[in-house]
Amino acid sequence: MALTDLRPECSFGPSCYRRNPHHFKEYKHHHLAQLLAKHPDLELPDKDIQVKQQLKIYSDIEHGFNSAVVAAPTPRDFLNRVVSDDVKDTKVKVANRDTPNKAMHMAANPNTTDSSKRPRSPSPSSSSETDNGSKRPNTGSDGPSSQKLSGIQAKLKAAAPFNYFLTKVRDCPSSHKALDSIYMTDLLHPSLGKLVSTLQINFMVELDWLTMNYEATKTDHLPLVILYGAESPDLASPNLASNIRAVRVKPKYPYGTHHTKMMVLLYDDGGVRVVVHTANLVPDDWENRTQGVWVSDKCAKLEEDGDTGESPTGFKSSLLRYLKFYEVSALQQFITAIQNSNMSHINTAFVSSVPNSHKDGAMCQWGHRAVSKLLRQNVPPSVSTWPVTVQCSSIGSLGQSPDMWLEHELGTSLSNTQSRSLTRAKVSLVYPSHSDVLASYDGPLGGGCLPYSKQTAAKQPWLVDHMNNWRAEASNRTRAMPHIKTYTRASKDNTQLAYFMLTSANLSKAAWGSVSKAGNSCLIMSYEAGVVWLPKFVTGEEVFKTVQFREREPGSDKFPLHYDLPLHKYEEGERPWLYDFLLS
Repeated sequence: MALTDLRPECSFGPSCYRRNPHHFKEYKHHHLAQLLAKHPDLELPDKDIQVKQQLKIYSDIEHGFNSAVVAAPTPRDFLNRVVSDDVKDTKVKVANRDTPNKAMHMAANPNTTDSSKRPRSPSPSSSSETDNGSKRPNTGSDGPSSQKLSGIQAKLKAAAPFNYFLTKVRDCPSSHKALDSIYMTDLLHPSLGKLVSTLQINFMVELDWLTMNYEATKTDHLPLVILYGAESPDLASPNLASNIRAVRVKPKYPYGTHHTKMMVLLYDDGGVRVVVHTANLVPDDWENRTQGVWVSDKCAKLEEDGDTGESPTGFKSSLLRYLKFYEVSALQQFITAIQNSNMSHINTAFVSSVPNSHKDGAMCQWGHRAVSKLLRQNVPPSVSTWPVTVQCSSIGSLGQSPDMWLEHELGTSLSNTQSRSLTRAKVSLVYPSHSDVLASYDGPLGGGCLPYSKQTAAKQPWLVDHMNNWRAEASNRTRAMPHIKTYTRASKDNTQLAYFMLTSANLSKAAWGSVSKAGNSCLIMSYEAGVVWLPKFVTGEEVFKTVQFREREPGSDKFPLHYDLPLHKYEEGERPWLYDFLLS
């Protein structure tokens, strides 16, 4: 079976300088095809090193395109498959969550007597009353309360109280209809409400693929605002569709990136939904990779009774602070909608980074210092001996020893508690080894989302001692390389979590910030965004009980962990995946 090459030609032509394998998978390059035909041995005596590197990557991609992946579905094929699954009404037996969630009420009213040991959250469509007679805020309609639900409605109901999902994996069929796995089109599905406008904040955006998702849900005519970081000729084109406004955000620091992955969805009834996730808006990121997604319930428009609509977690004010930092006029409609929405039921905290040298009180509003403050206020001292686990897809320059930043700064912030004394926890890192990537669904190309460089790794050989393999049988995703980024503290018997954070931020000073020697400022270079689940606000307990992601029962208050515990330490001689392998 021959596969027709439907990729568009790269608009930069011979001037293209990119060496990202994903770029060559998505675009044809006629000048490189001609070079490859003339020089199949890749010997280019008169060309500079950049062209030679490009040709090597291009050759590998073309070989895969024309042979190994001949039968692989195109991005549109995969989109059509998941849409055909999701547009069908799905009858799913979901545990009855009529017991109201008192955790948020108890957090906001600590003097209230708790008469139950196990407070739980109702489904997103519930409007049941709490024990003290107060009604849970009306979050707008996420669907009928009857048993017959659309696929995404059933998934949101089953995911409560965490609303935490992974994206579907193309080559993992069990993920396609799993209650805990979603695709881009799920988030735009009409059963969640009639959309009137959407905001996409991201790093890399492929406009054609993004448009396909909107077309599939018949929302491609609606106003769409895109904030993006990576260069995109399509988004910069003067011929952009009239309903799309695209703004490229360039951080002021050379090592900074606009790396946030987030959506804000506005509905015709004034409702708002926020999505925080880890995937670029490009097809590869939604196919054979492990990505995390948090989806808020729909937040109804505030009634005119003087209520601020703020959550005990401070989610609303933190989100507004982040969006206002951009000073982009196209965001005003979304800022206004959020200001007018009731977010009092949201049980996660919003944490973010923005580029600046933050001083004095602003230090604790952004980056790892903001997380430190959040944990200091809400995490009990009983977890003080638990290690911190970082799971990421990229690693920056961390210094010559763990004492320079990893454990001294980041580790100290991530291990903060309500205890008066600061502790520094041991930090473990989950990052794919070279052999992990080679065994992935996409082979070496699976490492295209893991840009840890040989040059950086050579400066910090000590980091290997902290590294653990990517093992994710807990979610059936060991072979789907992780672009997801998470941070947590697990008990020593691996049955409990002190908190869990999903974020766009990788393990780097640019993302999290670096405190000055004087201790009076914190330099952050990138835009990042994430959410933190704290037991106090979700279950009312001091810690989460945890369960394997695929084993979680619908509506359970056990937190679903996507990778395997105990961690699998690198074996002797094993090395981390280095992106340079794709350039060699």
